[in-house]
Amino acid sequence: MSMKLARRWSNFGTSIFTEMTQLANAHGAVNLAQGFPDFGGPEEVLKEVARETLHCHNQYAPAIGEAGLRAAVSSLVKSRTGIEYCPDEEVTVTTGATEAIYSVVNAFVNQGDRVVVFEPCYDSYAQAIANAGGVLVPVRLHAPDTPAGLANGGWAVDWDEFKSATSAGFALMILNTPHNPTGKIFTPAELEKISQCVIGNDAILMCDEVYEYLTYLPDGPSVSPVALSGMRSRTVRISSAAKTFGFTGFKVGWVTAPADLMRDIRLVHQGVVFCTNPATQRGLATMMADKQWIAGYLAGLPEIYGAKQNFLAASLSKSGFRVQRAEGSYFLMASYETHVKGTAVRDVDFVKTLISGARVAAIPPSVFYYGSQAPRRLNWLRFAFCKTDETLTSAAERLEGWAQRSLSTV
Repeated sequence: MSMKLARRWSNFGTSIFTEMTQLANAHGAVNLAQGFPDFGGPEEVLKEVARETLHCHNQYAPAIGEAGLRAAVSSLVKSRTGIEYCPDEEVTVTTGATEAIYSVVNAFVNQGDRVVVFEPCYDSYAQAIANAGGVLVPVRLHAPDTPAGLANGGWAVDWDEFKSATSAGFALMILNTPHNPTGKIFTPAELEKISQCVIGNDAILMCDEVYEYLTYLPDGPSVSPVALSGMRSRTVRISSAAKTFGFTGFKVGWVTAPADLMRDIRLVHQGVVFCTNPATQRGLATMMADKQWIAGYLAGLPEIYGAKQNFLAASLSKSGFRVQRAEGSYFLMASYETHVKGTAVRDVDFVKTLISGARVAAIPPSVFYYGSQAPRRLNWLRFAFCKTDETLTSAAERLEGWAQRSLSTV
C-alpha cells in the first residue's frame, strides 16, 4: 500500500527550531535560536500547580476550561485592554496558543478563503491555513535597511501593498503584535488602518498577543486592537501562560472573543483536544486571581527582559552586527551585512557559519515566509534573549571572539 502525506502538509518540513537546535547541540553552541527561557518561571506558580496536581480532581477538565482560570483570564484581559469578557461565554482555555490558532483558523476559514498575514510570520499560521484549505495572502513587513524600513525606522508595512493585498477581500486577517520574529509593535495609527480594513471587508481579526506583557516602549504597553472602535465584535484575541509566565511546557493558552464567534471556536477546540490539563489550569488561576501578586509580577517583566535585550544588543553591536532593538517579544533582529561586505550570503547559510564558527545559534528569518518568496537580500538573523545572564554572557564572549577573528580577515 502506498502511503502519502496529505497534499495540504506537503510544503512543510522539519521545524527550523528543531533543525537549529540539533545543529547547536552538534557544535556545542549556545542556543539563542529557539524561543524558550532557560530559567524557571515564578516559583509561586509552580507550587500552586504542584499542589493542585496532588489534590485536584485530575480528570477531564471542562472543555471550555476550569471556571477559576476563565474568571482570572477575564479579569486580566479587562485590566489590560479595558474590555470585559464573560467567563462562561467568551473565554476558552486551550492547550497553548498554538492550539488556539489552529482552532480559530479552522473555525472561520473555508476552502479557498483568503487569509491576510503579515510576513515574516510564525509558522503555525501557515500550517493552520493550509489545513483549513485557505489561501495565505501575504503583506510584507519590510526590513529596516529597505526604503520602507528606513522611512519608518524599523520593520514597516507598505500601505499601498497592503491595499493591493486586501482589495480582493478576505475572510480572516492574522495580526501578531508584539510581532515574532521582528519584535515590532504595531502603532495605534497602523492598528487603526488595519481595523478599518477588517471592518470594511466584514472580516474577522485574529490577534495573537502572546507577548503582550513583554514590551519595551518608553510610552508604556502596546495597544490591543480589540479596544478600537467597532473591533470587539469581530476580534478574536489569543494569549497564553507560556510567554506571560515563562513556562512554555505548560501548554495553557486562552482565547477571548464575542459569544457568537466563541461558539464556533469551541466546536473546533473540542474536536482537537477537548480539554487542557486541570491541575495546571487551577494552579495558574490561583496566582492570576491574586491581584497584588499578578500586578507586581507583570510590572517587573519589561525591566527583567529589557536588561537582557540591552546586554545582548550591546554584544552583537560590538561583534559587527546592526541591531534592530525589539519593541516587544523576547527576540531581536540583527543584520550581518558588515560580515559579508555586500556579497550575497543567504541567512540560512550564514547562520550555519555562525553556529560552527562562533558556536552561537540563531534563526534565519527567511524560513518565516510562506505566502511569498523571501526577499533576495535578507541579511538578518533572529536572536532570543530570554536566557539566563550566564547563557547570554557565554554567547557574548563567543560572538565577540569570533567577530575579532572573522572581521580581521575580511
